[in-house]
Amino acid sequence: MELSETLRRIQRLRWKLLKPVQSFLVGPYRSTFRGEGIEFADARPYEIGDDWRRIHWSLTARKNQPYLRLGQEERELTCIIAIDRSASMHISPSKKTLTLTTAVALALSAILNNDRVRWISFSDKVEWFSPARKGEKLVWGYLAHLWQLWERPSAVRRSLLYPFTQWLDSVHKRRVFLILLSDLFFHDKAGWVHLKALSQKHAILLAAIRAPEEAITIPWGYLPSKDVETGEAAVLHGSSSEISFLPHGIRLAFITSADGLIPSLRKALLPPL
Repeated sequence: MELSETLRRIQRLRWKLLKPVQSFLVGPYRSTFRGEGIEFADARPYEIGDDWRRIHWSLTARKNQPYLRLGQEERELTCIIAIDRSASMHISPSKKTLTLTTAVALALSAILNNDRVRWISFSDKVEWFSPARKGEKLVWGYLAHLWQLWERPSAVRRSLLYPFTQWLDSVHKRRVFLILLSDLFFHDKAGWVHLKALSQKHAILLAAIRAPEEAITIPWGYLPSKDVETGEAAVLHGSSSEISFLPHGIRLAFITSADGLIPSLRKALLPPL
């Protein structure tokens, strides 16, 4: 695809998403960063594993149960938008469009909140990443490069999460907001274990992208299927589509259509209090 056509598509996406992002998404995005800052922002019930030194003692006494003090996170954070480019993410043009539309909406939210944005693409390794930058012009330029990169399907069949989480842990020592755009069909358990450990330091949002042909639920029984990445036979079991093992620091949004994009992200970004 020509670069000029890519830029025109990105510009159309920008104007389509700018108003709903400003109206409905920026507030929940900002509220995501209630954490360890000095300035008091809110409180929530204490959960196992939280730092006991941040207990809100006066509220705990009034409510007769432990509450945690949440400070306003210090700003100028880095928002990392990591896009999975494995074989299963290329099964249809609609999945590519939905992935990049979600990326644009989240990048706009970060820009409007004065955060730095860093783009990353990965499969079984980190393939490409941009510097962390502010400003729309630089962000759209990097997105155009990523869009053109997406036009060349990845030769990698199996997607692995651990090489990416290992790279993130070694490069980013300070707290970041990690947005992982993927169908979450990873083939390594070590990556999930490492991601859970990273959630103790970083804010993490999993944007689970589902193409229309993938957005199916099985209330009972099983359905024979085939793994796109490995070619092996697989079985989908009833009531197995939900991901229920995520720790407190990780949030999940299922993105199944462009029409439900903003509500899904808003629901995932709003803190559970």
